[in-house]
Formats: sequence, structure tokens, C-alpha cells
Amino acid sequence: MKTYRVDLHGLTVIESKIELNHILDSLSWDYTDVLVVHGYHSHILMDFVRNEYKHKRIKRLVYSLNPGDTSFILKTKKEFENNEEYKEEKSRKYIFESERMGFARWQKTDLALARKLWMNREMCEYLDIEGAYSRQEVQARLREELTNEEKYHAQHWLLFDNTKKFFVGCCGFGDNRGNTRYYDLEVYILPEYWNRGYGKEAVKRVIDYGFEQLDARSITITYHPENTAMEKIAEAFEFKLMDEVYSPVKKVFMKICELSK
Repeated sequence: MKTYRVDLHGLTVIESKIELNHILDSLSWDYTDVLVVHGYHSHILMDFVRNEYKHKRIKRLVYSLNPGDTSFILKTKKEFENNEEYKEEKSRKYIFESERMGFARWQKTDLALARKLWMNREMCEYLDIEGAYSRQEVQARLREELTNEEKYHAQHWLLFDNTKKFFVGCCGFGDNRGNTRYYDLEVYILPEYWNRGYGKEAVKRVIDYGFEQLDARSITITYHPENTAMEKIAEAFEFKLMDEVYSPVKKVFMKICELSK
């Protein structure tokens, strides 16, 4: 059992809500509960935490003997995925589908999903950044996705499991190098769904969409040499190694592979 501790002292109700949302959106499934330290002198934060705050990962509340603390008992991963009331997506329209997943466009209201993905340190391990994205960087990333859709009719589309509708990650294209139909493909899968074939399935569908619907001339992928999952995907779809570029952040040569028509 792992407990995560968060101290809300000095925060307003709005700031407390943002902080709790950020923690619960990105917290590993290894944690069974969150100890919230809110104090009790003014009762404002205590009333908010105990009576108003809601989140899809909270199963129940436990009041400690100390009136300034409240524990959130969290759902297990299985409980979360099987609970109809808290599915990530119920009615979002898909622009295309694969065997197990629906692909949807990012929306301005998807900041929570963006944070869940790009603020996850384990997911960001092989990206050319240190640690994970900051809140400001996640907001910028979401704006970039919306802009790419307007400019190029492409983005890193959201992935949802077709059956249970939970959020899996995203896969798609970034900047297509000045509208020249040379696309850079990226796939991001949340760690709890690794080793289930979601990444490979998403990449296959996006490759088909790129060549068939966007008339792509070529598709490239860039990845860390120790990212064995991407290495296997590159080999499976016969991407050819074109170049290697040195990353001063990761201190490695990132592989650049290309698939042409």
C-alpha cells in the first residue's frame, strides 16, 4: 500500500481543486490512497475537501482522528475501468477507428487528458525532455494540437478503447514540414496500457490514414535508441533508418526512420 500526501495549507479553494485534479489525474495506480492535509481552523478547505470535491478516481473518504486531515481511498485500476459512471469518454465522435480503438480530435476542454498523458514521467521517459512536461508546456502542447488540425488536418489524435471507452493515449502527426506532405508520426500510450499492442495498432491505422487520406509522401518516426517498443514498431512496418541526431538532453543519438510510398 502506498499513500500520497498533499498539503493544501495556504491555497484557495480554486487552487486546491487545481492541485488535487493534477495529482489524481497523473497519480500512478500503485497508490491506494491520498492523505489530504487541509487544516480545520477556518473550515473552508475542510468543507470543500469533504463535501464538495469530486474526482473519478476517489472511491470513498475516510476522516482521520485529526480534523485537519482527510484520506481519499482510491479505486484500483480494475475498479476504475469497470465503473460505467466514470468512463473517460461516452459520446465523443471518432474520425476513424482501428480494431480496438477510436481516434478523436483534441478539444479545448481536454486539458485534463493532456495533463494525464504528458505530465506522466514514466510515459515521458524516452522523450527528448527532462522529466515530464510542466503545466504551461502541456497547455502549449494542447494549443499546438488544435493549430495543427486547422493547418494540416492532422494532429496526434486521442485514442479511446472502443469497448470500455477509457483513454489510452494519442497517436498521429505533428508538423508536416511546411505543408509538403512529409509527416512526422508520434505515438504516446499511458504506461498502464503498455504491452497490450495498443501502440502498434494505433501506428498501423495512422500510417494507413496518412497515405490514403492525407496523401503523405513519406512518414518519419524519431525515437530514443533504448525505446524497444518503438524499435519493434519500426521494424514491423519496415521503416528505414535515415539518420541519427544527437540529443544534448538525453545524451544519445535519436534514431530517425522513414517509410515512403
